[in-house]
Amino acid sequence: MPRIEVEGHSFYYFEKEGVGRTVMLLCSTGLDSRQWSGLLPMLKGRRIICPHYLCYSGTDNWKGDGEINPWLDFLAAESLLLSEDRSIDIIGHSYGGFIALKLAKKYPEKIRKIAIHEPILWGCLQFTEKEDLRDEFGEVTETFFTENLNPEDFLRDFVDYWNNTGTWDSMPEERKKMWMNLQPKILSEARMLCYDKTPVSFYENIQHPILITLSKETPPHQYEVCKIVASYLKNVKLVNVSGGHMGVITKSKEVVPHLLDWIT
Repeated sequence: MPRIEVEGHSFYYFEKEGVGRTVMLLCSTGLDSRQWSGLLPMLKGRRIICPHYLCYSGTDNWKGDGEINPWLDFLAAESLLLSEDRSIDIIGHSYGGFIALKLAKKYPEKIRKIAIHEPILWGCLQFTEKEDLRDEFGEVTETFFTENLNPEDFLRDFVDYWNNTGTWDSMPEERKKMWMNLQPKILSEARMLCYDKTPVSFYENIQHPILITLSKETPPHQYEVCKIVASYLKNVKLVNVSGGHMGVITKSKEVVPHLLDWIT
């Protein structure tokens, strides 16, 4: 089982050997390499790596003092990137898009192309001219981090925000159990993303060819974020797709080909 060590934590990563240029897959919050099961056969001949985030299947739980530090996920992806002999391509989703653009900023020479579905860069909402959206997002954040909110109520709010009201309650019990086990880590990721204050200007010097797919069915705050960051990137293509934020999974046959074509 392939592993890397990051600050005393052992991270598992999915690996598939190939002779073609390496593709790093970066997952959404709450998901691991299994989210890309439909994409993997399409990457025939390419070497593939996909880190499983802290506390996720195969990777250690948090061993530090105090609150979980989700930044270790970036450090794990960074370690994998630096271990590659030549530049790689990245496909990411959501939280994975956040990590992908941070890597591109720090290591421009190590990445060739990036294709991401709705990267979460909520710090960019500081720069929207739509004050109502900024205020609404503040209310969303307050909902997620209501004092003494129990774990299941947080997950209900979080899952329903990205999907539709009632999505959490309609999930199979086995899947709910999996998410409940991950709840402390998911909460830490959400906290980091919600309170991110990275200005949109941070991303404007990224030169890589970047594809961002986004959906008008996604929460309006997320749609606005993608539009804002795209306006600052130098070499970006925006493609509207169906299916909302989770369309890369629920509408994979419509969304995934765009990501695949970009790096092929």
